[in-house]
Amino acid sequence: MSEIENQLKKEKERLDEVKAPDELNERLRKALEQTPPRRKNKAPKWLAVAAALIALTFVSYNYNAFAYYGKKLLGYDELMTETLAQLNEQGSGQAIEKKVMLSDGTELYLDGLLTDENQTILYYTVKNSKGLLEDTRFDVIRGVWTKAFATYGTFSMNEDGTEVKGIQGFDAVSPFAKELTLEFSYNESSEQREITFPYNPKQAMQTELKQSIHKKVHVDQGTIRFDSITATPSRTTIKGKVNVDNFDRIDLGVMGIQLLADGKPIDWTGGSSKSALFGQDIEIYYDRLPKEVNTLEIDVDKFVGYQKLNETIALTGETEQTEKIFGKELLIRKVEKTTEGIQVTLATDQNVLLDGVSIQSKGNSTPLHTTLRSDILERENGELNNERVLLFKSDELPETLSIEGMHYAKSYGNHIQLIGKKEKR
Repeated sequence: MSEIENQLKKEKERLDEVKAPDELNERLRKALEQTPPRRKNKAPKWLAVAAALIALTFVSYNYNAFAYYGKKLLGYDELMTETLAQLNEQGSGQAIEKKVMLSDGTELYLDGLLTDENQTILYYTVKNSKGLLEDTRFDVIRGVWTKAFATYGTFSMNEDGTEVKGIQGFDAVSPFAKELTLEFSYNESSEQREITFPYNPKQAMQTELKQSIHKKVHVDQGTIRFDSITATPSRTTIKGKVNVDNFDRIDLGVMGIQLLADGKPIDWTGGSSKSALFGQDIEIYYDRLPKEVNTLEIDVDKFVGYQKLNETIALTGETEQTEKIFGKELLIRKVEKTTEGIQVTLATDQNVLLDGVSIQSKGNSTPLHTTLRSDILERENGELNNERVLLFKSDELPETLSIEGMHYAKSYGNHIQLIGKKEKR
């Protein structure tokens, strides 16, 4: 069977599974009833055969146009979140249906675009019947007052490695843009390409809530300032700024900041931060708000904190030693002398970082020189530990280990009311 016949067979099987929208049959019936009868012209058989061949060629080489059917995007079910799936069912977004051929014969299809004030979402397909060997990297979307950088992305590949379906997020595009240009790279960035397509800003989804906040929350080593909240159909974004000395000391970031609608947390979907004057600008992303909200509030449930300890622990020399510091478990797994110095292997909770660590031997104290390794390990109970190997420039096995303090995920419980009265707790 030839390659074209193969593609035709696959496409026939796929189209057989496509169900037309319920309203389509009714529209066709009414249109036929209103159409006056026409005289029948008998066309030559060769003309019918030629038309059939043209139709087959169209299906064979342009079947990606069926990515949209009845205003719904097809083939992305596995990649869509529940919110994106609902928007797709409602027919949100706009078709692009643009294609570009890459140097190795790979075809990139831009299927559709979903836009609102919070973000831009591109739906795309990459195909090569000989197999996909290189990745496509999306960089930026340009347009009038628009420079929307790529943010997050996800994709899936079919079993034979010839087709990729993907969803790529970008910053929001300007409502004044009527045409957009996507810049992307291929073949390990050696091939820089771009593709321009029309954009209709009137098809962007409307903002559901936009509100200034301008309130601060004090934490152990600084402040968090919340500036605004913008809720759109695709997600909810809170913007603000952190001026916290130890913000980057553990991996918690802004994950512990909750958005509560009627007392229930909205799913946290991500966040970002970038350096700015007097701190870092932050954005926190949540899922779409419910249709009806009586109360809406920010809850700083957990954020990085700092605790002074000034603890000194006697080292027993056993294979593994367990200690408790400020209610947190500390596992001292190994103390050994190496050619580089004294290495101490210890493990803590994932969101704990010890500060001011030193070792003592024969009345001398040696501060930490460097951390050789840091690994996240799962314990038998499913909890995650951070195991670190610390190096101290000493040739004497230590008698004690001293810790001045620790950075950790602290429970704050500060609330900022945005809509309605404060929930009783």
